[in-house]
Amino acid sequence: MTPEREGRRRLAAWQADRRIDAVRRRLLDARCRLRNTVALVAWYGDRLRRRIGPPADAYDDRFWDRHDTGDWVGFARLVLRLFPSRSVVDVGCGQGLQLQGFRDADPGLALRGFDDSATALARARGLSVAPLDIVGLSRSQAWAFADATGPVDLVLCLEVAEHLPAWHGDKLLDALACGRRLIFSAAHPNQGDSRHVNERAAPYWIARLAERGFRLSLLDDAFRAEVGRLTLGPWYKANVHAFDRPRGNTKRGASA
Repeated sequence: MTPEREGRRRLAAWQADRRIDAVRRRLLDARCRLRNTVALVAWYGDRLRRRIGPPADAYDDRFWDRHDTGDWVGFARLVLRLFPSRSVVDVGCGQGLQLQGFRDADPGLALRGFDDSATALARARGLSVAPLDIVGLSRSQAWAFADATGPVDLVLCLEVAEHLPAWHGDKLLDALACGRRLIFSAAHPNQGDSRHVNERAAPYWIARLAERGFRLSLLDDAFRAEVGRLTLGPWYKANVHAFDRPRGNTKRGASA
């Protein structure tokens, strides 16, 4: 085969690979949108049942039993080593596994947690937790929560944002401004799980948090590498990031 023909063959193969990759990306995007839409229908059903029927919790004991593992003491020790803190708030604390890990790592920490699942809060025994319905807040109320709760050294928000429709997600991010530092993770596209209505790639959340004065920590890469060595669900290792919000930063997100 002549060099010219070989060059044309390689170019054609490269172009075919590009077309296949483009089709694959479109299929994955469509799959993610479909999954989010199906979950959104279920999410609205949950909200309707809460309004017109007896109290119901979409995140029941079976859900929390599936998420009842992980080296959260190791995670807390890692976070405290890289980001020394004396006060920690967990927004979307679930059943309190992360808070318990921080308490075991350092019993002297001031710890508080907030979640909307009554089942989860009942399981967070011995921890300082309280109900918080982000969906029921206005933007101004979300900022009032941040002002009343902070400033704290560190705020956690792990695998929470994907459970809220995008038009309510801004209020969650507003509430996180109670912290000078933030450890954040949210489900990536096609991660999948119960009631994932807003799966997004990390750059989406990084940009939205930047609107609130959060910047990726200089230690983010090192932090993520060490998280990858812990016994935690793979979604945490894939999605977690560390952010700083400098003292005196009063930057607030764009209006909804």
